[in-house]
Amino acid sequence: MIGIWLRRYAEKDGRGYPDWAMRYAPIVRRLYRIHPAARRIVEIGANANGFAWFAHRPVIAVDRDPVHLREARAAQSIYAVVADACALPFAAGSADVCVCVDTLEHLPAESRAEALREMVRIAADDGVSVIAFPAGGAAARAEAEIRAAYRNLTGATIPWLEQHAALGLPDAEAVRAMLAECAPGRRIAIEANTPVCVWRWMWRILLCGWPGRGNALFQALLRLLTPVLTRWHMGTCYRIVFWLEPEADRN
Repeated sequence: MIGIWLRRYAEKDGRGYPDWAMRYAPIVRRLYRIHPAARRIVEIGANANGFAWFAHRPVIAVDRDPVHLREARAAQSIYAVVADACALPFAAGSADVCVCVDTLEHLPAESRAEALREMVRIAADDGVSVIAFPAGGAAARAEAEIRAAYRNLTGATIPWLEQHAALGLPDAEAVRAMLAECAPGRRIAIEANTPVCVWRWMWRILLCGWPGRGNALFQALLRLLTPVLTRWHMGTCYRIVFWLEPEADRN
C-alpha cells in the first residue's frame, strides 16, 4: 500500500521521471529571461510532458506520429500539427521560438541538416531557436549501459534507446557548423544539460528496478530532488543545448 501511494505521488504530475524537468526547466528559465514576450512557440517532437507543460503556456506541437500528438494533447495545452521536421508547414519567420528537445537523435543522420534548416527558417528575426540532444561518447556509453541492464533484467528492449543506437547520436560539432552555416549573423550559445552520472543513476532507478524493491521510494525521492537536479550541470553532461539568438541578445 505504501509503495502504491509513493508511486502515485511520484508520477502524479510527470515529475516522477525527472528527466523531463531536467530537459525543459533550464530552457524555460533562460527563455523567460531573454524572450519573455514570446507568444508563438513551436516545438518539434511531441511528448506527454513537453515544453508546454513546463512553460505553462500553449505551444504548437509538431510530430509526424499522431499517437505522440494525442498523448501530448491529453496532458498539456498544445495545438497539434502532423508534419515532418524536414518540411515544416509554417511561413518563414513566423515563430517567436522554435524548440527541439531530444528529437534530433531520432531522425536519420542524412535528414538532420534539413531539419535544422527548417527550424532556423521558421524563427523570426528577433526570435530564438533551441536545439537539445544527447551527444558525446560518455552519453553513448551511459545509454549502452542502461540498454544492457534493462535487457538483462526484463529480456526486453527500450525502443527509444534502441533507436538512438541504430541512428547514432548527433555530433555536437557538426550541428554547430550546420547552424553557423544556415543562420549567419546569429549568436550561437551552448549549454550543458544533465550530468551523465545523474542520468545513468536516474534511469537505473526508473527502468532497471534499482535498488530492487525500494524503487517506489527512490522514485518519490527523485521527484523531491527534481528542483535541485534541474540546476545541476557540473562535470560531463549527457545532453547539449544550442541556442540561436539575435546577435543583440547577449546574456
